[in-house]
Amino acid sequence: MPEVTELTDKYVKGLPPATGGQYVVRDTLAGFFVVVGKRTKTFTVQCDVKDDLERRRTKKVALGQVGELSVAQARAKAKATLGALQVAGKFEERRKEWTLGEAWDHMRDFDLPAKGSRPRTVDGYEKTIRRLMGDWLTVPLHKFADKPHLVTERHRTITRENGPYAANHFGRAFRRLYNYAQAKLDRTLPVTAWSKVISFNREHRRNTGMGDNDLGQWFAQLAAIPNGVRREFHLLTLLSGSRPDALSKAEWKHLNVKRRALHIPAPKGGEDRAFDIPLSRPMLASLARARRAGCKLAPRQSETFIFPAAKSKSGHIVEWKEDRAELCKWGVDLRQSYAIAAETLDVSERTVKRLLNHATQDVTMGYGDRDRMWPRLIAEQERISAHFMSQAKRS
Repeated sequence: MPEVTELTDKYVKGLPPATGGQYVVRDTLAGFFVVVGKRTKTFTVQCDVKDDLERRRTKKVALGQVGELSVAQARAKAKATLGALQVAGKFEERRKEWTLGEAWDHMRDFDLPAKGSRPRTVDGYEKTIRRLMGDWLTVPLHKFADKPHLVTERHRTITRENGPYAANHFGRAFRRLYNYAQAKLDRTLPVTAWSKVISFNREHRRNTGMGDNDLGQWFAQLAAIPNGVRREFHLLTLLSGSRPDALSKAEWKHLNVKRRALHIPAPKGGEDRAFDIPLSRPMLASLARARRAGCKLAPRQSETFIFPAAKSKSGHIVEWKEDRAELCKWGVDLRQSYAIAAETLDVSERTVKRLLNHATQDVTMGYGDRDRMWPRLIAEQERISAHFMSQAKRS
């Protein structure tokens, strides 16, 4: 069982009975926990108090049984009990000092999964924290609140040695981790405006897409790639404007040829952002070639994945970088090229956002059912694909 977790009715109800004796699961509210026995679960509060001779002793109070009280009611009762002791001047609280590493372990194991964060996102945080804050893992978080210049200086050092973007990754990861700990683990941590403590480096949006004059060379390079699976992956990335990470995981079971749709169940943003990519005729032809190439290069993996890889643990390609001398643009470069082509063809902003599965805060743009717009999305996808393939013929 975790040392500390935010108790909920569902979580408490699911706790298994003790097989021998009792065990305790502690809430993020210091001193509040549930005692689980073989037949009962009891909400309990515990704290240190002083008697009239200033001697310390531990006081434990049973608040009620699970089923008689909800977690919210028990937590309120715990706060009232602790508050009464504090008012009486007998409350002596001993709080756990959360270290940066402990806070990260808690956020990684409980908060990020609850929010549906993708493994790639969690791995990104893990690498940033381990690489850029590895020597801070055992340091209590309140030390940084007391000495915020340590965070400022670390950001400057990373900017100088690793670059401005790596420094900003560090700053955002530290800020989120500290704020999580302050909100969920230790309310005694001072609320700190880390955005003012850290002078974030200016970032520029990447602008690496191709215009019409660049596409001929790119298609000539693409044709020279010997691996048929990778060749079709790059082509379909361009024709769909898809994020490469989402496309690399595409499975045959998500392909609906009759509807001309490829379902992406877990794109950036998680399952709530799932959508269908409209398929043009050139895209369907690319998928057919990918199937033939996959059956030859990775026959077992190709039964599941559209872009299989025989030596990949996941079964699909996980790395799409190419030597720039062999293929000058790949990945997000191709997504940007798709957006440039759509603008060249005067495809409406509303339609482009749906094709790219971009989120929008525009109320008007939120109107309209995607299924009802499907014929239009197919038609515009055909126009964009035809534009690209016309450049391929010139290569």
